[in-house]
Amino acid sequence: MSDPTGSTAQQQPKPTELANAAAEEARRRRLGLPPLPRRRRDRSRPVRLALRWLVSVGVLVAVAFLGTSAWAYFTGEIGPLRGDEKDVARTLALAGDTPAWADPEQIRCAAETMVKDTGSAGLADAGVVTKAGSGFSYAGEWPSALGSQWYAELLDCADGGANSWSRQVADAWTLDDPRCLREVGRPAIAGVLAVTNLRLTDEDLAAKNVDAITHLDSCYARTPEAPVAAAAAGYREVTLKVTAPPVTSGIASIDDGATQPTAGEDPELTYTLPVAKGGTEACVQATTKVTYAWGTVRAGEPAKLCGKAAAARMEWHTVERSCPKGKPKCTYMAAYVEGLADNQTMTVTYRPTGDFKCAGKKPTCTVKIKADANGKARTPGLMVTGKKGKVVASAGSLKATYAGS
Repeated sequence: MSDPTGSTAQQQPKPTELANAAAEEARRRRLGLPPLPRRRRDRSRPVRLALRWLVSVGVLVAVAFLGTSAWAYFTGEIGPLRGDEKDVARTLALAGDTPAWADPEQIRCAAETMVKDTGSAGLADAGVVTKAGSGFSYAGEWPSALGSQWYAELLDCADGGANSWSRQVADAWTLDDPRCLREVGRPAIAGVLAVTNLRLTDEDLAAKNVDAITHLDSCYARTPEAPVAAAAAGYREVTLKVTAPPVTSGIASIDDGATQPTAGEDPELTYTLPVAKGGTEACVQATTKVTYAWGTVRAGEPAKLCGKAAAARMEWHTVERSCPKGKPKCTYMAAYVEGLADNQTMTVTYRPTGDFKCAGKKPTCTVKIKADANGKARTPGLMVTGKKGKVVASAGSLKATYAGS
């Protein structure tokens, strides 16, 4: 087989060439001439072939490198950041104003893109970062254009596809549907986020956000229903658990004016309202308020929510006391009253029937009582000795009946 490179054909001459060479050698010997110089073997050809192969491989590597560099140039991925740019990107990622809904990789991506686009010097000149020793610290002064760009990069770096940013913002803003966000557009939403979350050095962006906020309001902002309350009666107090109605978008809260809740968190608050005496009504005037992330607030109609404290009451209690001689089976009873106003005085009237008699055998007897600072009072012990009948104690609308056996 012949060598594909053709080296065999050169190293081994053809038969005709061999015959001619032999005849020439014979002629030179007859004439006494020196022999022909021997043909030297070409030892440089393998070297040339190796060099040619190396050059070809080098060209292919160079083409691949140039293609990769061109792709990196046009996509912005020119290589890892170094020096000040690396320090500034790290400062933005770790110390900058970043939203809680953005994941660390998303923040890192946005920080590196900002530095590549603006440069460490540009961000320092704008007041976003300042030189601090060998590194940088976050200053947080954002020109509107850079602030909007920062949030645009954060949205653009969201992982999960072209519409992932809208789902991310909808969840953060407690919106029921992200479609309107996509209608407004990523650049406009980035501007709204910058105004509501960054310390901007100018007001240029706020004016540009008007259209975006109007569109968001038309999609999501609604007037809420009034709150409702569940009342629980307590001793000289009323407990109201006030709940705002559920809303599909935004965050609902309760506007109660000057009233202070005693427990709970929006949108469910508990109010404990003291009253002067039992049976008194206490109220809270409350309004449902819905706040949207871009600053819009919608308030419903105010509602008066009321409840009554537990009513004052009177009841008989047995009093431990010795009976007088001659009446070993007597019983001492006292009327207890609760739920009065502080230091309130009242007259308790006894009306005995049957065998029960008042002192001096009068048909009725009275006693005056005075409530303490907790609205509680008791009558002196009343001795009853009858076997049949009852004693009715009354004071105003309060009444208690002791029935004998």
